[in-house]
Amino acid sequence: MNGGSTSPLQGRFVDGTAKPADQLSGTLDYRAFAPFLIASIVIAAAYGTSFLLPDYMDALETDSGAAGLIISSGMATTLVSCCLAGWLAKQIGLLPTLTVASLIMAVAMLAFAGAAFDTRAAYVGGLLVGAAWSVFFILAPLQIIRYLRPSARIQYLTVLSGSQMAGLGLAAPLGHLLAKYTGSLATIFVVLATACVIAAACVDLTRRAMSKLSALAMPDIAITIAATTALLQQGTALPIAMIAISACMFAGLSTYQSAYSASRHLNSDLFFLVFTAASVVLRFSVAHLIGGLPLRRLALTLILLTAASLVLFVLNAGSTSLYIAATVLFAVGYGLSYSTLNTIAVNLAGEHGVSVPTTSQIFTLAYFLGLFGFPMVGGQLVRGFGLDVMLLSLLGATALNAVLATRLGQRATDPPHLRKRAHTC
Repeated sequence: MNGGSTSPLQGRFVDGTAKPADQLSGTLDYRAFAPFLIASIVIAAAYGTSFLLPDYMDALETDSGAAGLIISSGMATTLVSCCLAGWLAKQIGLLPTLTVASLIMAVAMLAFAGAAFDTRAAYVGGLLVGAAWSVFFILAPLQIIRYLRPSARIQYLTVLSGSQMAGLGLAAPLGHLLAKYTGSLATIFVVLATACVIAAACVDLTRRAMSKLSALAMPDIAITIAATTALLQQGTALPIAMIAISACMFAGLSTYQSAYSASRHLNSDLFFLVFTAASVVLRFSVAHLIGGLPLRRLALTLILLTAASLVLFVLNAGSTSLYIAATVLFAVGYGLSYSTLNTIAVNLAGEHGVSVPTTSQIFTLAYFLGLFGFPMVGGQLVRGFGLDVMLLSLLGATALNAVLATRLGQRATDPPHLRKRAHTC
């Protein structure tokens, strides 16, 4: 992985010169990063239209269970495509794979729009949305990781996650606004289909802008049993387990928020609006600051803030002010956890000599498993013991995450200036 020539296999993932991680750049040119963020916002917004499916199916006078079946089919293709994304990137390249995912998302949006003429098209759209979103979501961080030194990754990963959250949060309000003026929710799908084609062009702009930059060689980008076993036997297993647990917290609060708010005579829309706004503003405002923080301590602090928010949710008897405070705390604690733990995972992978791209992808897969898996467990807890027991189970999971955070290795989780300070003390 020196500054010489790369092998043909490596050339698929390193268009410029391959270098060790600690010799890579600490910044990304805006001409490369800005188009990539635009594409990320658009693809996330397209995925966010799945929140409109219940209203859309209702407007089309379709069976009430149709939206659930469409979303469930998307979840299935999400998990399958996560496992295949790396293999496809190995065949055609990382950025070409993201371009293909953007175009597939465009077709998915057209399929949703076509449901106005034949509702069966919506099921095709659901399958394609899950595949396109998972491929883009699982591979997008690798495009940042491979061009930046470890200490610089968290800043750009935080901005990336902020752009994706913005897209997800804007989808439903934009859809309702367009429906108000056009009389049909199908309009948002047509608009986003066009936007996804533009996103594909933006990804290609990123490819051109980064074609001569030095990068980390990633010849082992596909997920394999051997690579997965190797990384799970190292310290990289800890942040992967932690993100799965964190995803359970978000899934539990978001899935059963309507039931929670009804039990406290609150408005669940307030939770989603405050959470989205706080998460987006926070990620963009602090991204340039957190690169200099000790990541292990940051992770533990975020977990404690998440725990504090869950305590407030449990204790709240119906106060709107307390509801907002709990939501803001959760947005801070959970909102920065993904990029923080992702950075820790890939930095630990580099330290232990295991596959960085496989680690990043398994990390995302663990996130999806927690996100999709916990609602079933949470549903059993809510039906059998009530909402408060479900919330207390999430609080217990937060305590487990805090224990895991204390076991994270220090070297890969601290920026260089803090490692030197710790060594000299």
